[in-house]
Amino acid sequence: MKKYSVLLVLVCLMFIVGCVSGNYFKVPTEDTANEENELIKEIQEIEKQLKSLEEDEAVEEVEELNEELEEEVVEEIDEEETEEIEEELEEAVDTSNLEKLEVQETDLVNLEIEVQDLDQDKVTYTFSKPLNEEGRWQTNYGDAGEYVITITADDGMVTSTKQILLVVKKKNVPPVITNLESIMKAKEGDIIVLTPKVSDPNKDEVEITFPSPFDELGIWETDHTSAGTYDLAVKASDGEMDVEFTIKLTVTDVNVPPKIEGVKSSMTVKEGEKVTIKPTVTDLDGDQVTVTISEPVGDDGVWETSYTDHGEYVVTITADDGKDKVTFTVDLTVEDVNVPPQIIGVRLG
Repeated sequence: MKKYSVLLVLVCLMFIVGCVSGNYFKVPTEDTANEENELIKEIQEIEKQLKSLEEDEAVEEVEELNEELEEEVVEEIDEEETEEIEEELEEAVDTSNLEKLEVQETDLVNLEIEVQDLDQDKVTYTFSKPLNEEGRWQTNYGDAGEYVITITADDGMVTSTKQILLVVKKKNVPPVITNLESIMKAKEGDIIVLTPKVSDPNKDEVEITFPSPFDELGIWETDHTSAGTYDLAVKASDGEMDVEFTIKLTVTDVNVPPKIEGVKSSMTVKEGEKVTIKPTVTDLDGDQVTVTISEPVGDDGVWETSYTDHGEYVVTITADDGKDKVTFTVDLTVEDVNVPPQIIGVRLG
């Protein structure tokens, strides 16, 4: 800006000189015209110089701004490096000679400082993390470990520091099992899945054990023989302490009807032949089954046909386990057989 002011003053002086010389009031001559042209050229030259100065100053401002930014970046990098160095120094502290304080997980750490100041100045204290500004820390499960605490005392003029070793001992507690019901019900044929949620306040690794008949994933696919009541215990262990969650499981019976096999659905015999129907009946539940066969065959499954029995018959086989009944029908055809007449005797009429 100073450069701009000097140039403006020079322009004004040149204008004033021109006026004083009287040329301003004279009729223009060739000399005065030349002088005016020279003055115009000088003014144009001054404008170029001013423009050049503006550009130079803009460049200088940009350079100054870049320098400031570089200084800020360097300061930030220096701060980060300083923090990293401080962390490394903390890790490298020889703790063998430090005063040791011991607490257990979930204990409240509350440091009380005794200080002597011969000048009897007011002393303030600061504490490194994890303590707060008052020198307190509420520990929790999972905080077990060793911590180097730096205490700084400041009387307003000078400071002094002291480091101590804070040891937080593990307070083991058993895992916690949730997301299970203590009473469960199911039916035969159901797939039962146990999905416990297990947490450990100490953040220990936990092993879960499922009871038989469940597999290692907590799954049991029931069948027709699974009916009954089961007292189960799901266990969780962190290697030191165990916990159980007990379940009473009731699986209700689902009846499986009997099954009729070994018989064809249609039969053909001739008059005079014997009809035999002997079904094979099974029951998966092991229930006692009553089998009946409709007439003309009968429950014994045997029918001796005669020469007058030709025709179509539907024979029904029924199996009853006391809960469910199943049937099987047989289409029976008895073909006619013509028997020639027999002369069985002769007498006088």
